[in-house]
Amino acid sequence: MTACEMMEALGLPANEEAARKLTEYNAMVIAMSKKVNLTGIKDVDESLIKNVYDSLTVYDPKYFPAKGRVLDLGTGAGFPGVPLAILRPDMQFLLVDSIQKKLTFIEDACADLGIKNVKCLHIRAEEGGRRRKTREAFDVVTARAVKAMPIIAEWSLPFVAVGGVFAAMKGPGADEEMKTAGRILRELHGTLEEKKELTLPGGDRRTILYIRKTAPCPKTYPRKVGIAEKKPVLGE
Repeated sequence: MTACEMMEALGLPANEEAARKLTEYNAMVIAMSKKVNLTGIKDVDESLIKNVYDSLTVYDPKYFPAKGRVLDLGTGAGFPGVPLAILRPDMQFLLVDSIQKKLTFIEDACADLGIKNVKCLHIRAEEGGRRRKTREAFDVVTARAVKAMPIIAEWSLPFVAVGGVFAAMKGPGADEEMKTAGRILRELHGTLEEKKELTLPGGDRRTILYIRKTAPCPKTYPRKVGIAEKKPVLGE
């Protein structure tokens, strides 16, 4: 499956320039993964499906406003942040990770491909969620396969502007995760607006949870580094 075919399959506008950049970025990720552990996937075609196509499944124009701001938390090799930035050059993307070498790769790759709407930030989620410049500053926050819902919700929702959306990209166990995350979502004023279930070409199942933020988060969240993982706020 080519990048053009992926975009067509997902109902995205045909855009040869975007398809070219998606293809080239994917190839750069696989090449660099031989030197740096960016992704466990080592095959270009497999990565197109499990990284690029998977990244694009979170996109829905109703959640991504014109000239808006997106934060991709725990971006890793730049998924879904870089494919979304290629798709929406009018929006500004901040890619956050705690591993600098991954962010250095993303910055270099984006410079080579002429992707000008991506910036990277090397910081822990709990620290970024308390920073004045980044707290409640983004229309959309994405997180792809990052921790269980009670943890990633505490990390992500403080970044989301009131009225914005946290898009959690999950596997088939999303319903069970949501049951344990009810309490923290209420405390952080996050309400599940939509659940999108889909299957990737090849059969892997995915669930995307779009959580709308209805009011500012309490100032006590996020808690200090490591607390959400050690003592997650659990309960339906």
